[in-house]
Formats: sequence, structure tokens, C-alpha cells
Amino acid sequence: MGEHTTTRSEIERIKEASRLLMGDLETEIRNEHPEVGGESKQLLKFHGVYAQDNRDVRAVRKRAGQPLEHIYMVRVAIPGGRLSADQYLSLDTLARRTGSQSLRLTTRQGIQLHFISKHELGVVISAINESLLTTWGGCGDVVRNVVACVGIESAVKDLGLERLANDLSRRYKAPADAYLQLWIDGTRVPNEVLGAPPIDSSIYGPEMLPRKFKIAIATSADNCVDVLANDLGLVIDAQDPSKVRVYVGGGLGRSHSDDTTLARVAELLGEVSRDDVLAICDSVIALQREYGDRGDRSHARLKYLVGEWGIDRIRAEVERRSGVRILPTTPDTFSRTRDHLARTDQGDGHFGLGIKLPSGRIANSMAGPLLDRLRDFVKEFKPSLAITARGDMVLYDLASNQTDLIIERLADLALPVDSMLTPLQRESFACVGLPTCGLALAESERYLPELLEELSLCLSSLGVPDLALEVRITGCPNGCARPYLGEIGLVGRTKRSYDMYLGDTSNGRRLNALFAEDVDRDEIIPTLRRLLSLFLANRDGDERFGTFATRTGLARRDDLKPAPRRLRRALEVAK
Repeated sequence: MGEHTTTRSEIERIKEASRLLMGDLETEIRNEHPEVGGESKQLLKFHGVYAQDNRDVRAVRKRAGQPLEHIYMVRVAIPGGRLSADQYLSLDTLARRTGSQSLRLTTRQGIQLHFISKHELGVVISAINESLLTTWGGCGDVVRNVVACVGIESAVKDLGLERLANDLSRRYKAPADAYLQLWIDGTRVPNEVLGAPPIDSSIYGPEMLPRKFKIAIATSADNCVDVLANDLGLVIDAQDPSKVRVYVGGGLGRSHSDDTTLARVAELLGEVSRDDVLAICDSVIALQREYGDRGDRSHARLKYLVGEWGIDRIRAEVERRSGVRILPTTPDTFSRTRDHLARTDQGDGHFGLGIKLPSGRIANSMAGPLLDRLRDFVKEFKPSLAITARGDMVLYDLASNQTDLIIERLADLALPVDSMLTPLQRESFACVGLPTCGLALAESERYLPELLEELSLCLSSLGVPDLALEVRITGCPNGCARPYLGEIGLVGRTKRSYDMYLGDTSNGRRLNALFAEDVDRDEIIPTLRRLLSLFLANRDGDERFGTFATRTGLARRDDLKPAPRRLRRALEVAK
């Protein structure tokens, strides 16, 4: 427990008394009520399930004296975002039989099914595990889904990111007796899928970790996963894959109401050999397990321990525990953050193509039957699939001798192909937000299409329709779409307003900065138009808008504490 902690939070008590995450779940899952109790809600997270309610009808039902519409979100943890055609088709089948009849690809390379009823949970989770995927560890105070760059060309594959992501995922699964008993009957899931060591050999104690713990793997040439936004970031040297740079203490979640919470990028711990990576990871996680704050969950992430101790003390303790010498080295500069949407030759007679999804959502809608057509494509060509850290999808292992037919079938998806996408469309993404996320304060996924359409019209009217511009939007300050690493970050504050962040994050190496608080939704486009006009009149060569905002101090003025009434003055100051 952290040196400063004298009390334990209620969730710590729940975990401690849960009998390794079982609690009363067996009784509650099988009774006739549509909801579960508060303690079971916390334990379900470890099983990959969030208990929620439909917030679109919450107020109406309350006025009518009706109970909440209780629903559940099921999250599939997919290390490195890689899955087979058969696994995708299995999830597609589940999506059609339950819930919202859609799949939602996440910014941590997982897949979520929404609007699941309680009586469907057993069927859904069992079917997911039968496809050799799992929800175990998709949520909760454990190591979450391990993300990794999805580059498919041979040079990237040879770096072994996918293999390392799978190794780490299995290594840090919590003991799974409760999961197997509740959902699988303990018989049908091979150990290599769950990992799930017994408690006496697990890195977790009965109370798991103080808070969620995120690991990401990137290469020195491509930071597509925003590796420094994680508790533990591993960067494999693209020129010498025997070398790995280790970063610790990243995390973007914060609170509007608590100024002591913060977003932070990870600091460089140093360089180690590939053979020593697991020992280093074990030591960092153990350090967080023992010293992370178990009294205040808003300060329980590793980033607060790194901030309190300092990187030198963290390094010395990790070296002592692991027996590994951590070598000093130069921080990575990351020459790019690829979106992986372009056609890529795999070098083995096959190729891959990325498809830009509408905020990661695969559904049949007024825009077209995307769920149906993607299912048909996967059935016909049996590609391997990879989910990017922006919620898009890469279809790969496609036969080069079928290129024309494949392109023709992809056109049926009614999605813009690589050459049709504007930079704004390519680079922008959102979290799920309303109506399912219990933390969302504002719209995000459902607002992004409207926002991008209006912003595209704005860019055209300014004479720069193809301006490279990135927008990331989240419904709350927890930042699942990583808005604090975006050129333009919008963070939900109320149902109608957002905080606006601007800046050059240098391919994920630093945070952007607050420009304005509590900007009404109707003011976002006029505000951006004014800022973009200033940018176009004063940019330095071909610099990006985010670079301009940082260079001119637009996003770093100490005197800007703008509520809506001060927004006009803030723009005047920015001239």
C-alpha cells in the first residue's frame, strides 16, 4: 500500500471479501431481476462486463415512475487487436442475436457488445470463449487488454509485437476460478487462451491491483497506439529488436471536479534487452500493487506513484526487484503515427487494407447495411483482421491475385476507401459516450459525424478542404479517445458543452493544452473557424494547426480560464 495511504476505499473491501472475484455473482446472475447489486457491479467488471442503463430513456422512465432500463456491456479483450475470420464471424452472430445488433471496436483494440440483457450474459460470454476469445480481464483492477501496433508488413511482423502482446496478456490474467465457474463450467477454454495462473503463482493478491493497469507496445518508427498514454509502455527498436525502451507512469484519466487529478505521459525508465522485458514488467506491476494508493481511487494509477517518487527512485526499485540493469538511453522521437488505412503489401503474396469505420461502430443503419456486408466479405475472403487503436479495422492476408475482386467487394461496404478520405476523416475518432457509458457527460460517438461534416464545410469555405487536421472527442474527462494527445481535443463537460484542448503533441510525446472550458456545442465550429482563420493567416510554411497553436502560445495562456462568457475575450487574446 502507498506510503501516504491510511484508509482503504470501499472497492478494496469488496475485492478483499469477494473470494477471488466471485462474491454473490452466482446468485445474482441467475435470479429474475434485471439488475445486480452494487458490489456485484464492481466484480462484474473483472469478468469483462459493465452494468449500465439506457441513458436515452432514463429521465422519461423516472418521470413515469418506471425503473431504469438495465443493460450490460460485454467487452472482449483481444491482445494486439488480432482475430481470425471465424472469430469475427462468431462475434457477428452474437451481435445479431442480442443487444444493439452492432459491434463497437474500441480504442484499446477490443470489441464491445452493447445493450445485452442480464439473462443473455451467460450465453454471450460462453460463446465468446468457445471462439477462443475471452472477456476475462477486459475491465477491472487488473492489467487490461494489451495493445500493440498492427503493422502487417514483414519488417514489422519480424519485430514480434503480436507475440509479445499475447505473452503479456496471458501472463497477467487474474486467477480465473470464478470466471470458469460462472460462465464456462471450467472445461472448454484452453489454458493458453486465458492464461489465468493459480493465485499462489499470480502477480495479483486477493485484492488485485489498486486500479486498472494499461500496457502498450509500439515500435520506434510508429507510435500508432499512443504508447506514452499507458501505465507501462514498451517501444521495440525498429533497427535492433533486441533493444526495448521502457516508459512508466502514463495515463489520461482525470476529473473536472478535482484539480489534483491529471493527464500525464509516461517517463523514460530506460533501455533493456528483449530477454529482460518480462522481469521488468513483473517488477513495475508489483511496485504498483504494493505502493499504489488503495485509499483514493482517483489517485490510484501508477502515474501518481511516479509523480510522488520520481523516476530515479522508481528505476532503482525496479532494478532491485528484477535484478536487471536498466541502461540510460535517449527518448524515442517517433517519426510518425500511422493510421494503417492504406494498402500494405505483406511481402508473401498477400496484402492488407484498412477500413475507416464510423467511430468504430459496425452496424446496419440508414447509411447502409455495414454489419451485413462486412460479414459477407469476411465469409467470402476469410481475411485475418486487426483492430487499430483508433477503432478502425485492417483486413489482411488477402490474396494479391484477387485484388480486383476484393476492391470491388470492399466498395459494397459503402465506406470511403483510402484515396477518398480527407485528412480530417482519417485522423479523427471518438469514444462511445452516451447512451451507454455511465460516466459520459456529453455525446461523443454520435456527435462526431455531425461535427466532422460541419468542420469539413468550414475548411472548404476557408479554401483548405484537404487541410490535415485531427479531432478527438470524449464524453467525459477520463479520455478514452485520448483527447489530450490530439491536435484538437474535445472533452465533455455538460450535456451541451465541451472543454477544448489544442496543441502539437509530437506524435504522442507530450500533452496538448487547455484553450477554453465549457464551450457550448453551438460555439465549437464558430470558435474553430476563428482559430483556423488566424492559423491560415499566420502559419509558418506548411506547419500543422497544432504546431501553430503550440508555437504561438495559443493553447498555453495562463490567463485563460474561459467559461462561455469569456470565450470571446480568449479569442481576442489569441490574435
